[in-house]
Amino acid sequence: MTVCMGLLALIALIAWFIIFTPEQEVTHVAETYLHALASGDIEGAKAVSTGRAAEAAGKLEGKNLAAWIDEISTSVQALGHGWARVKATVELTLADGTVDVGWYELEFVREGGIWKVYSLKETAPRIEGYHMDRPGKGDMREAEAVLKGYLEDLAAGRYREAARWLAGPALRKHLASAEVLGKGRIIEQIRDLVLMPLGSGDKVMLAEAGYRMGEKDVQVIVTFYRTALGWRIVVIS
Repeated sequence: MTVCMGLLALIALIAWFIIFTPEQEVTHVAETYLHALASGDIEGAKAVSTGRAAEAAGKLEGKNLAAWIDEISTSVQALGHGWARVKATVELTLADGTVDVGWYELEFVREGGIWKVYSLKETAPRIEGYHMDRPGKGDMREAEAVLKGYLEDLAAGRYREAARWLAGPALRKHLASAEVLGKGRIIEQIRDLVLMPLGSGDKVMLAEAGYRMGEKDVQVIVTFYRTALGWRIVVIS
């Protein structure tokens, strides 16, 4: 009987290490923190964080956040005995029904045997892999329509409405500039828009856009991300 109980205890211990690896522990804490922030659960976010991350959560008190996370993908970048770094891609649906995406880097420390988030910062969209695929014709047509819609809104002075074509860093930059730029049209009408594919990966697509604006030729690199509502612009460079 004693041998049997000891064997069961050993199996349970092995199962614990199989099920809850250190990578899974930090990933779980990252997802818990991000879900809590998005939904406005400030106490939940503070319970799994410390330092700057806990302070950042506290500053959201009373902000009436009500976003829903549709999907989180995480990747453990570094893991030591008492420190770890995780990168996360977060897709959200906001309270008004619009969609957004963000790329983040979280850093962790181990306090009393428990992993806690101590740093959160937004990063550029991650485009990974040595062999990017060529985007399909349907994706290119949709992406071109998105870019055209965005530029036409700006040319017509519809700055507020132009946000519908954006997500991620491009959306946050657009909204942050609304007070200064949102008082009229900020570009001339565009014509002869051509979008050339550069490559695509997991939900991410890069394309080179060329168009005429007045008497000027414009060329930019645009990064698109496939959200639940279709392609959205996340970076224009």
